[in-house]
Amino acid sequence: MVSFDVVSLFTNVPLEIVIIIVQRNWSLIEERTAMPLETFLDLLSLTCMQGFFKHKDVFVRQISGVAMGGVLSSDVAGLVMVDLLNWVKLQLPFGLRLVRRYVDDLFLILPTEEIDNTLAIFNSYHGRLKFTCEREVEGRLLDVMVVRDPSGTIGTDWYRKPSASDRCMDFRSAHAYAMKIACAKELIGRALRLSSPQYRNDSRVRVMNMLVTNGYPKSLVTRIVNEWSPTLVDPGGGDEEAAPQVLPAGEQRVFYAGLTYIQGVSPRLRSLLQKELPGSKFVFRCGNKVARTHTKLKAVDPIELQSGVVYKVACRDCNTCYVGQTISYVKVRMARHNQDCNGELNQDQGTMLSHHALTMGHVFDFGGVKILDVERKRA
Repeated sequence: MVSFDVVSLFTNVPLEIVIIIVQRNWSLIEERTAMPLETFLDLLSLTCMQGFFKHKDVFVRQISGVAMGGVLSSDVAGLVMVDLLNWVKLQLPFGLRLVRRYVDDLFLILPTEEIDNTLAIFNSYHGRLKFTCEREVEGRLLDVMVVRDPSGTIGTDWYRKPSASDRCMDFRSAHAYAMKIACAKELIGRALRLSSPQYRNDSRVRVMNMLVTNGYPKSLVTRIVNEWSPTLVDPGGGDEEAAPQVLPAGEQRVFYAGLTYIQGVSPRLRSLLQKELPGSKFVFRCGNKVARTHTKLKAVDPIELQSGVVYKVACRDCNTCYVGQTISYVKVRMARHNQDCNGELNQDQGTMLSHHALTMGHVFDFGGVKILDVERKRA
């Protein structure tokens, strides 16, 4: 058993290979699109080969691979990996007993004496795609530990790296009780689902000790563990699309809303809201997320290039301030304000800003506009 892993797959995807794959399979692709091949390749080049980002106020273009997090990046990388596997199978002098792929991770079963030769063939597919190899050691492999018994039977075990801190949501933290229970259930379920029956008892002991160390009462942990069953199925699992739910006649759809959790306040507020809004259910959410405590890696846009904001403009001749909201760039909105201030007074058009400027003869400081709030981006 071996595991092959591509070194930095996304930034090393050979885009010329992607074009060849599209051309080779165009007879299948054209059945699902009305555009010609040339247009399709142009759009593919635009979305995958024209990646730009800004670093220290300098725009930079990515010259190889696809952007991490791009809309098509995972699909394009998957095309290359499938083509690579098909090509490698033709080059090998033997048949692979088992091949499984997840993005850029490959799990293979092959003869021990052929590992080095197989790795060399993988690395010869393209100059930018290089693989690392993790070999089976004492019958164990991968983060989800794949174990081969002396009898040849393959099983799995929950694996924790030596560097793992075993920290999780502390039971004494200021989170909703339901969040803590969900954390414990998910951790227990993950440990036991990944473990074959012969290793499940050891995993049960390890995960229980981990939760107790993080402040969870031993009686509560024991109860959750005893409630777990290998027959439980994750309701969100499966590749099949969920069928649309049809509500019975006369039944109203439940409206769900998030409520920021504040210890001692939010539970009472939720009870009051659910009494006033019987068709609604409120779930707690944490406002202090990890992303808020880390440095922002993306460069901040200058004020004039920001959009979806609430802004404030001060009058240079008095203490009056105008507060407005715009979905356009701030510089575009300021130009419109300036244009309104230089026109004629119209009670039906313009804003209170232009009305103040024209009636009082005052001038606003459009260059000193300030941002008060930014619209949250929706997925």
